Order: sequence, then structure tokens, then C-alpha cells
Amino acid sequence: MGKIYTTNDILKNLNSQNITVSNFSKNSQFYTLMQHLPNQISVFLGAVKLLEDVKRESSCQKILHVHDVSSSLLIALLVDIFCKLPLAVQIHGFPIKEQYIKLSIVNSSLAKFVWFLTKIWHTMVVNFIKNNSVIVLVNNSEVKSFYESCGLSPSQIKIISSAIDLKEYEEKVLSQTDALTRLGIGKFNGEVMIGYVGGLRQEKNVGRLIKAFRDCLKNETGVKAKLLIIGDGPLYRHLKEEVNECNLRNYVFFLGFIPEAYRFLNAIDIFVLPSLSEGSPISLIEAMAAGKAIIASNIPSIREIVRHGEEAILVNPHNVEELKQAILLLYNNPDLRVKLGNGAKERAKLYDINKVYGEILKLYEELARRKAKNTLQ
Repeated sequence: MGKIYTTNDILKNLNSQNITVSNFSKNSQFYTLMQHLPNQISVFLGAVKLLEDVKRESSCQKILHVHDVSSSLLIALLVDIFCKLPLAVQIHGFPIKEQYIKLSIVNSSLAKFVWFLTKIWHTMVVNFIKNNSVIVLVNNSEVKSFYESCGLSPSQIKIISSAIDLKEYEEKVLSQTDALTRLGIGKFNGEVMIGYVGGLRQEKNVGRLIKAFRDCLKNETGVKAKLLIIGDGPLYRHLKEEVNECNLRNYVFFLGFIPEAYRFLNAIDIFVLPSLSEGSPISLIEAMAAGKAIIASNIPSIREIVRHGEEAILVNPHNVEELKQAILLLYNNPDLRVKLGNGAKERAKLYDINKVYGEILKLYEELARRKAKNTLQ
């Protein structure tokens, strides 16, 4: 039987097949202007490690499944020089759009130069994929359409959404009392907890969430609420300073990075995801599974997951006033919160690991068949 080498536990249920997958994903805590470009040290060490794995497992079919189009893809290209293996490239989110958002905020010559390098690298990646039998996995139709406009064949691109293990999720999620106690947050009678879970980067748009929350407290009388922010990133210090300047330190709580943060979602009454760009956000699916009332950005990727008025309230992520009004709508309507939460929990069943990752298994089988056919020829 084959083995699956992966940093992602959700692929464990594929190991019944005679296929070995070397699965490399980036897990850096540092977000720099060069985030979406290859890192030379990572490429060298990754290529050495991958070649060792390929050599060690010589008795079964192998597939390379890489999880970005920067260092991991370059590693795969180097390994391909020595051993021709079927290749699947999974693009999480919309990296070139996220890079553009980040660099457009940093108005400097360095940012312009990095964007120039990014476009060159992107062109090289697209040309390689176009001219080789590479399968590309994307999270949503928006990204698929973008790469088709770049010249990739629709048959090369497969949409695979994010997924969670609903059974494991239900077993591990904490009650509201336990979650608040472990977070060290007190909740007073009638107080509504608003929460965000995710990275603190430009494309996540958390600054506008803080402004909308500030306006809720400032312009509306009698609002009793707190904002819980779970996550870390390069904007952490800047956002904390903004909260202090607005005199919100007693209302906004930065809880940092928390492993398995979904376990604490019952501490939240209203979940907000104000992103400017997303792929298929795990945090949104986890909030759905928790039955949370959700406010999210009205952008293509999120509209594929939740529907306005059915599982979430969708807002223009650039409009602070619209986000504020959505928060007040749910704050003042507990019944609507319950309705949206129930709808979201039901829809979360579409994103169960056993449903979604069967599609990846089919992809691996297809790649293995292609390799066998090419070998015979």
C-alpha cells in the first residue's frame, strides 16, 4: 500500500489507495512583500527533502501535490528534472489579487519592483502549466475564470472548496461558558459578542471592522457589545494602536493566534468576515458549522458559500457604514441571528471532509491513470 506524506490531516482518509502524495504547504509566520515569490532557502531544502522521500518510497505510484505557486511549485519543477511525476498545483485563495492589495497600500519603489517581479513569475508559472500536463486546483469560480483568462484550458482547472471534519468539529467545540472562561473574557447580561477569526493582513480588512464597531458604540445608544479578534499577522500592532486611539481597549480584545480556534466559536454571537479577497475560507465554514449568525463580504468567493439573507448578511467590504448597519441589524434581532445560524449550520454539511475530499481522491486516480498511460506509450 502507498503512503501519503502530508502536513494536512484531512488527507489521511486517502491512504487506502496505492498512491503516494508528497504534500508541501507554506506555514510561515512572517508576511513580507516577497510572500508570493519563491524563497531560495526553502526551495533548496524542500527539493532535497522531496527527492529523499521519492527515493525512499520506490515501490508505488507517486504524485506531487503542491500548495502554492511560489516556493512549493519551484521545488516540484526542480524535482521534475530528476524524476517525472504527475503534478497537481493547488492555489489557495487568490494570491496574485492578495499581493496586489498588499502592494497597492505600500506606495514605494520597492513595492512597485516586487509587483513587477510578481507579474514576471506569474507569467512563467502560467506558461509552465499551460505547456505541461498539470492539474490546477482552485477554491472558487472567480479564480478559475481568472486563470482561464490567462490562457489555461478549462479542463486543467478543477474547483475544490475547503472542508472540515464535521464529526471531529462537533466533538471538540467548547460550550459558550467554557470558551469565554478559557479566553478570560467576561460576558455581562445582554452583552453581544462579535468576533473575527483569521489573519491580520491588509486583504482581511479588519481595520474597517474595528471602525464599524466603533461607530456602533459611538453613534447608537445602549449598545452593549465586545469585539473579539482571534488571529495574528503583520497588522497586529497597528490595529491595537488604532483601538487604543479610539478608546476601545475595554471593548476590543486581541486574543492572538489560537490553535484550533474553531473550538472557541461559541464565545461569539455574531461572526464577521470583512475580507477584500478570499479563496474558500475555513474560518467561514467553521462559523457555519457552529451555527453562528454571520456577516461577510459580498464578494464572489463568499457568495459561492453563503447566500444573503439565508445563511449570512453580505455587505460591501469597502463600506464601513454598511458593515455597521449589518452589525446593528443582528445585534437588535436575536431571532434573525438564530435563523441565519440554523441556515448556516445546515449548509455547512456541503463542506464536510468526506464529501469534498472524495473529489481530490478522484483527481489522484486520474493523474495516476494518465501516468500509467504515458508510460505504456
